[in-house]
Amino acid sequence: MRKRDDEKNKREVMTALSMILQIGLAILVCMAISLGIGIYLDKLLGTKFILIIFMVIGFLASIRSMLVLTGRYKPGGRTPEEAEEEREPSPLEQYRDYKGKNKDEES
Repeated sequence: MRKRDDEKNKREVMTALSMILQIGLAILVCMAISLGIGIYLDKLLGTKFILIIFMVIGFLASIRSMLVLTGRYKPGGRTPEEAEEEREPSPLEQYRDYKGKNKDEES
């Protein structure tokens, strides 16, 4: 039993570390891309304020990607419970419902 607990703990630690690494890389990529675009446009147009605008956009994009990765925000705006309520029943579920109604009618 002790070995199973160690394996479970090790798996949980590895999952947590991979999530932290994924979030860090997502933030870094969002910020780097927006910084690069801002610097390029500033040099191209000879301005100084576009970099600041793209830094804010990169910051907001990195926050959004962090929320998506942690599961606190779902693209499309629906929670899993809402999606489950809206889904159509499968043919197997429809058949089971149909068979259940026929048994009630026969009784």
